[in-house]
This record gives sequence, structure tokens and C-alpha cells, in this order.
Amino acid sequence: MMKKKPSSVTPSPPLSSSPPPSPYQNDAVSDDAYAMMGPTLPSDLITSILLRLPVKSLGKFKCVSKQWLHTISDPHFVSTRRSLSLHNPNLLLLKKSPVVQEAHMKKCTRIDVCSLNFDGSCKNLEFSLYLNDDAKYIEMLPSKWDIICFVSENGFYVCNPGKQEMVKLPEASCCTSGEVNAGMGYVKERDEYVLVHLFDKSLDIHVDNYIGCEVLRLTDGKDCEWKVVEANCPFMVRGWGVLVNNVFYWMFWDDYTHPSEEAIVSFDLEKEEFGTVLPPEGCFDPHGVWSLVELGGNLCLVDNATRPFTMDIWVMKDYDNQKWVREYSIDLNGYSNDTLKFVIPLEFWDGKIFMDAKQESLDYYDVENKCIKRMDHLIAGEWTWLRLYTDSFFSLGSR
Repeated sequence: MMKKKPSSVTPSPPLSSSPPPSPYQNDAVSDDAYAMMGPTLPSDLITSILLRLPVKSLGKFKCVSKQWLHTISDPHFVSTRRSLSLHNPNLLLLKKSPVVQEAHMKKCTRIDVCSLNFDGSCKNLEFSLYLNDDAKYIEMLPSKWDIICFVSENGFYVCNPGKQEMVKLPEASCCTSGEVNAGMGYVKERDEYVLVHLFDKSLDIHVDNYIGCEVLRLTDGKDCEWKVVEANCPFMVRGWGVLVNNVFYWMFWDDYTHPSEEAIVSFDLEKEEFGTVLPPEGCFDPHGVWSLVELGGNLCLVDNATRPFTMDIWVMKDYDNQKWVREYSIDLNGYSNDTLKFVIPLEFWDGKIFMDAKQESLDYYDVENKCIKRMDHLIAGEWTWLRLYTDSFFSLGSR
């Protein structure tokens, strides 16, 4: 949590870059092998092979020849590879742990990162990164695909796991309440990641609920900066923001007097305006276990507690008229009582809803067959965060 104005930060130790061997990561190819590949393999076959290699390896293979440099750098190659990655995502498991140091030294946290194939046959990458902060204050914003984002007392950090790069973002506004609320998402039309930060300034001006808002846009290879917008967030919010169709959404923090009241705050990125959204009519319990997620490009409201051993997922079908449909009702009888409220949907992909069950197992719900399957063969040890992930060339620039 961001509790005070960030001070100067000692640079983080460099990322460890020694992933274990895999069929696609054999960088130790002899010069003779390179010489043989050039004249004997057709260029389209070489391109097809390169499209299946990890980003980190491709960065090294640019040095093989001018032809390979041209091929790997070509925008069509980059676009094709991104499409292939999106159709074949990996699982990204992250675990944070404090680094034991002398008492007089600054706190340091190691975050171990591991990427696995869905079938568990290949560990695509494995490395560690470090943040100079206390582990209990470091969180990862819900995100997927290319980039992940961490927030701590010292600010925001972004990481491209495929390139094993992490940078600290420009200093954000100070949050006087000791809380930090933010959201991160990808805008496909502009090919950029957007980070929104809500910060409480009430102690500065002696007015309750004065919540400022700033936006940072991450574009491939370009520097970035925060932009404070004129609009103020009208309500205290909880949880991390969810981006759908260029609009961020948060649940209210405040209690509600009756179910018909608005329960969700929205922020339109283009208009830079806040609004509110009604929950499903007649069924919303403000004291229940409700959360917001984005599944398959849709805004979803997840209810884990209204009906015993059932997860109801309400999907926003009409954004103009704020109409919800209860699209899925998932039977959770196979889970223990203390696990039910911690089953979190991660993503809808290939006809399945993937779920993180209390950071203990990865499960999926088959929409067609209406059954849950546990993917035990993929899990090796505990994790702090679990995400779907795609390898990409996205550059974090010189931040």
C-alpha cells in the first residue's frame, strides 16, 4: 500500500536471466549450424521456426545475420507472432518472499516468476526480480497478456516477463489516506497499456472524499508520464479497477442502503468522466461477496455467497441501459467452506473459465459440459499471483 510520498529509491538488483533449458531456448547454436541453415532452409520455413521461439531468444538471434534481423524486426512478423501467442497463452506464476538482510539495510523482496505451458510439458521461462520494499506492501494489479504491474510503498513498477525486463514508472501522486486504488488494462485500438491511479487528497484540503485521478499510458518503446484529470472520483472504491471497452470500473467501498442503489463506479478514458452503474436488479446484496472481473472482453459481476456453494457470474449485456444477465451458475460443492469466497475467475478462453482457488490450485469450468476440472499437473508449489500470459516484444522504453 502506498502510505507516504515516495522517497529516493536504491536501484533494484539486476534480473536473474538464467532460465532452465527447454526445446525452444537452446541459444548455444554453433556457427557451422547457422551457416548450414542459411542456404539449405527456405526463408518461409526459417520464419515459421522463428515465430515459435521465445522473445528472449529472438532478441539474441537478431545478431545471427542481417536477414534474421530484418525478419524478426519486421512489423508483420511481430504482429503474426503476437496473434499466435494470444491463441496459445501460458500460465504465469509469481511468488513473493522477503530477502533476509542486515537490520540497518532497506527492506528487499524477491519475486520469483515462472511461465508454464497449459499442458505442463514445458517451462518457458524462470527468473527472479527484486523490489526494494517490504513484501507485505507489494501487490500486483490484475492484468494479463504481455505486461504485469506491481505497486508498493515506493510506487508502480511494470515488467515484461518475456524479455525479463522491469522498470519503475514515474512518481505517482501522493496518497494521503494510506490507501492506493488503481487499475491496469490494454487498449487494443491504440496498442497501449493504461494505468489509472485514484489518490485521496482529503488531508491536504480538509474535505472528505476528495479523490483525485491520474492516468498513465504505456506505448511500446516510448517514455510516459502521469496526467492528472480534472474529474474527481465521487465515491470511495475497493479492489482493483477493471478495464472493458475503454472504461474502468470499481466496486463501491461504502455500504448501500438498498439493492437498487448504484454499486459500481466507472471512469471513461476518452471523456475523462466518472459515472455510476446499477447492479443486477433485485438480487444484489451489498454485504455479500461480490467482485468485478473482465472475462472474454465483458464486464462481469461475480457473486460467491448469495446461493450456497454456487458462483453466479452476471455479464453486462447492455452498457447503455445497464442490463445484466446471469450467464453462468457454477456448482462449487467440491470446495471447502473456507475456500468458496476465494475462488476468483481469471479469464474466459477456449470455452473455459479459468479460476484461481485460494492461491492453492488452478481450476477451470467447462462452459459446455458444466463441470470443473482441477489442473493439478501444472502446479508445483505455492504462488502469490497467477495470471494468463503471452510472450511479446513490448518494450518498456527508457523509464
